[in-house]
Amino acid sequence: MPMTSENPDLMYRLLVQGVVDYAIYMLTPDGVVSSWNAGAQRAKGYTADEIVGQHYARFYQGDDIDAGLPAKNLEIATRTGRFEDQGWRVRKDGSAFWAHVVIDAVHSEDGRLVGFAKITRDITERYQQQRKLVEAKDLAEAYSRQMSSLSHFLDSVIANIPASVLVLDVASGTILLANQQAQRLFAQAFVDLKGLVAGDCLAPGVADYIACQTANSAPARAGFDDAVLVQTSVGPRSLRSRTVLGKQPDGEADYVLIITEDVTDELAAYAQIHHMAQHDGLTNLPNRNLFNDRLNSAIAHSADDGSGVGILCLDLDNFKNINDAFGHGFGDKILLMLASRLRKCLRDQDTLARLGGDEFAVVLPRVKRLEEAQQAAQRLIEAVAPAFSIDGHSFAVGISIGIALSAPAGNTAEQLLQYADMALYEAKRNGRNRHEVFRPELEAAARVRRQIEIDLRRALHRGELQMHYQPIIEKAGNRISGYEALIRWQHPERGAIAPIDFIPIAEETGLIHELGARALNLACQEASTWTNGETIAVNLSPVQFKSSELVSMVALALADSGLAAARLELEITESVLLDNSDGNIRTLKALKKLGVRISLDDFGTGYSSLSYLRSFPFDKIKIDKSFVQEIGESREAMAIIRAITGLSSSLLIETTAEGVETEEQFRRLLEEGCSHFQGYLFGRPEAAENRIQQLDRRVSGL
Repeated sequence: MPMTSENPDLMYRLLVQGVVDYAIYMLTPDGVVSSWNAGAQRAKGYTADEIVGQHYARFYQGDDIDAGLPAKNLEIATRTGRFEDQGWRVRKDGSAFWAHVVIDAVHSEDGRLVGFAKITRDITERYQQQRKLVEAKDLAEAYSRQMSSLSHFLDSVIANIPASVLVLDVASGTILLANQQAQRLFAQAFVDLKGLVAGDCLAPGVADYIACQTANSAPARAGFDDAVLVQTSVGPRSLRSRTVLGKQPDGEADYVLIITEDVTDELAAYAQIHHMAQHDGLTNLPNRNLFNDRLNSAIAHSADDGSGVGILCLDLDNFKNINDAFGHGFGDKILLMLASRLRKCLRDQDTLARLGGDEFAVVLPRVKRLEEAQQAAQRLIEAVAPAFSIDGHSFAVGISIGIALSAPAGNTAEQLLQYADMALYEAKRNGRNRHEVFRPELEAAARVRRQIEIDLRRALHRGELQMHYQPIIEKAGNRISGYEALIRWQHPERGAIAPIDFIPIAEETGLIHELGARALNLACQEASTWTNGETIAVNLSPVQFKSSELVSMVALALADSGLAAARLELEITESVLLDNSDGNIRTLKALKKLGVRISLDDFGTGYSSLSYLRSFPFDKIKIDKSFVQEIGESREAMAIIRAITGLSSSLLIETTAEGVETEEQFRRLLEEGCSHFQGYLFGRPEAAENRIQQLDRRVSGL
């Protein structure tokens, strides 16, 4: 159709479509794009086919969409007739541009809203220019303010700078400037240094120091000189200076600027920090870092003079019990007294260090014979032996010591420390409060322990551990009332490994928690299948009581197996009550609340046993087999058994005699009133499927 005056709408549309500098497009009342001109395509990158029919909100950034701005803008245009704003918009390629936006509401002749006319112009360049102008204006104003106060600022800085500032005329030695710090540090009382000759107005020590700095001045010397001790007006201080030589335009020297720092406190602080980094905060003994330095130094010197180096690893015996019973404050006091005692037993060249907790170590340089290290260790043991008296309490502690001596071929510091630690382990294993010397076989034993630990971890995952059950005989009814569950390990290569060989390693490494859980679950699962209602007794390690999950672990084992709580008997030793007794008593009460029975194992082998019976209502006491085995030979053993059974009877506590092997032992225990019996006379531990289920009637007395 040709363009004539008769079709002004067409001309108008063609005009709009041809505009390329402005994005002009129409929106429906709902905000959907219904037309799209060339300027819109140029500004936003979309063709009409891509955008017509789409909501115009896609031109906004994510934060604006989340805030609901597209709808709010249309609402303003509807309510007021026009919305106008500037802001960031998004092109098709994801780039943003600063846009001037106008949205006009379009109404029909009858006033009905038919849509919106939206005009968008990319004014990014103008926006950026305006911002630059504003920034430049702000910068100029700030610079003007800065320059107007610069003189006052510089005067204030020089006056209050922490360092001392002196400016001297090189030719005459006249002081041209001295700030407050220089006045305080160098001047005599109430003497203004400015205008005076340095050599005439300063104390001799200070004058010599300033003269030395002036003589060493250079046009541009980087850094400060080393600190020098100077007798100043405020006493001896460590000073560190830097000098700068000023020159006139003709190149001749004019003045020297001396900046001096008083580093006395700084050097003292550095010395203190260095000391703290190398010493224990409680005892002030060398820590592990300084110990390693001294050990390496001793090894290096031993190579020069052919002497040896001795290492002593020390560990207090049962120190944790004191901390738990009386608090760490008492423990710290003992450690302080202990450090003093140990230090007095050593030579000046020896290094006593605290490695952490109650672990100490000693470096013995220039040792020629093993006996020297052994004698030093014995002196330390004897020094610790007397009781420590603190706040009216008397504490007796022992100390175990491992000794290692460097070999002629030489050892590394790490090797020596490992050897001494192995010897310390041997000293503890052999009864504590003694010293042991490293022997090559100890290293082999340590490797065996390590291999057992590795194999034990593997065994836990491979199911190599099984439970065996030893019968417990009940006097009333002459029957098997229950079983004690005993863990057994059948190694695929080494065969049967005795519990004494892997339980201590499990306790040291923390594997006892997983091992104990496995034993408890297996015992409960298997006991739940027994139809005669026999009880099952499971041993708990003292280490397990350190876990906050113990009670929930027992509850879970009962729930998973379906075993009645009354059929489960948990056996503990006296060491549980000795180690953190208050916390462990709370754990025992929580276990008791589950409905399980609690038995005190190996009764009589520890100490303070009677007090334990007052602290917790045990269901059963187990008489240790050491007393049972001596029942026919030792009157003392018989007296102890009689006392235990009498006490148990009066407290209505059951008693189980362990280790019954002969009919004579059984008969005498019956006479003493024991209620339960356990031992090879009645049966050895067997796997669940082979366990003894009926009592051999040939046993006399039943």
